[in-house]
Amino acid sequence: MASSDEPRPARRGPARAVVIVVAGIALIAFASVASTGLLPARDRLVVIGDSLSTGFGTSAEESWPVLLARAEEAGPGRLEVVNAAENGSGYVAPGDEGDTFGTEVDQFVNGDTKVVLFFGSDNDFGNPPSQITEAATTAFQAARAKAAPDARLIVVGPPSYTFPADSELTSIRDALRTAADRTGSDFVDPIAEDWIAGHADELIGPDGEHPTPAGHERLAQLLEEVLAR
Repeated sequence: MASSDEPRPARRGPARAVVIVVAGIALIAFASVASTGLLPARDRLVVIGDSLSTGFGTSAEESWPVLLARAEEAGPGRLEVVNAAENGSGYVAPGDEGDTFGTEVDQFVNGDTKVVLFFGSDNDFGNPPSQITEAATTAFQAARAKAAPDARLIVVGPPSYTFPADSELTSIRDALRTAADRTGSDFVDPIAEDWIAGHADELIGPDGEHPTPAGHERLAQLLEEVLAR
């Protein structure tokens, strides 16, 4: 990952990939109750993120949210995974369609949402940590208010591709941890857990920024483990 004093690659491409995947077990449930007209509500998991979650550089179908939904399909859960991520967005930084993580929450989180999973974002490079903390706190509070009363909020900080991590990246990480603590959200630190840095050659594509298909597979596996915690 580029240091803070080097130009960072722009995250461009299709502005948003909103992918809704219903776990296959839901189809079984549908078939069993269709004759009665009693269709059970589906639990929603909403992904709030940037181009690390849209499949930019590969495809939306290979993105980790879609792979996560397939893993849910093979398990006992029945989740509708809604990928609200937008290229270029952050808590402060607007994405290609002008959305931040906060406006992604406003558009996609509702009363059926049982999990809101925030991922990233290094697009907030250059913004004061205090501003990132305030924007993240507002986004988490909005998610808490809009989601189901028993919803779980998971905040995953930005991953690092190098060791040691860039100091500005760790500042973003620390700002998000503060906001998560304020709002009672679960915080996950990919930097401390070395999600990517030790395997960047395989997991990150030639642009030096976005995951390869193998990178998305690793992220899906790691986030499945986070959900199981």
